[in-house]
Amino acid sequence: MDELGAPRRRRWQEVLILAVVAAEATLLVVLAASSHELWRAGLMLALGAGLLLRRRHWRWLLPALLVLNGAAMSIAVLSISTYTFATRSHRRRHTLLFSLFAVATGAVPSLLLVSAGPTMGISALVLTTLIVAASAATGMYTSIRRALLSQLQKRAEQAESGRAVAEEQARRAERTRIAREMHDIVAHKISLVALQAGALEVNPNLERAQVQQSAALIRQTATTALSELREVLGVLRGDGEEAPLAPQPTWDDVRRLVVTSQEAGISVDLFDFIDDPVPDPLARTAYRVVQEGLTNIHKHALHTKARVALIGEPGTDLVIEVSNVLPKGFTTDLPGARMGLSGIETRVTHAGGTITSGPTDDGRFEVRAVIPWPTAT
Repeated sequence: MDELGAPRRRRWQEVLILAVVAAEATLLVVLAASSHELWRAGLMLALGAGLLLRRRHWRWLLPALLVLNGAAMSIAVLSISTYTFATRSHRRRHTLLFSLFAVATGAVPSLLLVSAGPTMGISALVLTTLIVAASAATGMYTSIRRALLSQLQKRAEQAESGRAVAEEQARRAERTRIAREMHDIVAHKISLVALQAGALEVNPNLERAQVQQSAALIRQTATTALSELREVLGVLRGDGEEAPLAPQPTWDDVRRLVVTSQEAGISVDLFDFIDDPVPDPLARTAYRVVQEGLTNIHKHALHTKARVALIGEPGTDLVIEVSNVLPKGFTTDLPGARMGLSGIETRVTHAGGTITSGPTDDGRFEVRAVIPWPTAT
């Protein structure tokens, strides 16, 4: 549809209009009793041809055809004109006025030409009124139906478009979630591997036992990272098999992160003021915050002193602070994903908390997360 309620142009409709008008004109010629009837038949054909232009010029063309039809007195032109106006006009008042005009142009000439008395005139008026009323009613019904179908089609297209957008947003969100999960899994452990390997590289005179200990830690860390990465990639493959779920971090794993960094040679102190059991969802969020903070220290503040502070109790907030002394002139060749802090910010916000990061007044870089700690029910 070109506009609401307006039909497309179809050739069979044009042919049908010409056929109906031609049939009426032919019947008039067959029954003609004078040359006047032949003139009327020719005018009917001209008006039928004019109806083919109704699509673009219907507002002024249809009233003009009705005026000329007063001389031709064609029932086909009268009914088609009324029906066409009713299907295209979206205002009932205009359709009503046009219908009254159609009755006037169709009945008045008949009244003037009738010589058999008032009965024939009234009959012509009633017949014209019925034809116009039926044509107008059919046209309005068609217009309403077309408008309804058009609205339903638009709503279906909008729903389809909205569903496609929602699916695309879901895919993007899932890709982002998986990317963050891979970052959380790989970045911390690979930074530990790089740290240990660097220590072996710059200390060639280490004792054999120290070398073996460092190599064992590298092997264990790399194996764990590879295993967890394989599980995430198994989900990405989508081969129809359920990927085994790795154990989710607990509060003990939060403390173990600090111990692992200490074993890797990082000067990091743990200030743990948590005495109550920490719910697993809260522990997982805390684990990711501490993990990301320590990973950034491994990459960018290797030779500085760091600390991890854990404070809170049920019914208040769990406060997590991971900070380190700002390094002077230290550089690293470890690549950054540039999404770690963004990832934990999303996690903390989803948990109802807030997170800040940046330099402090005492010359440290601090990541501080405050997360609500609900009371146990």
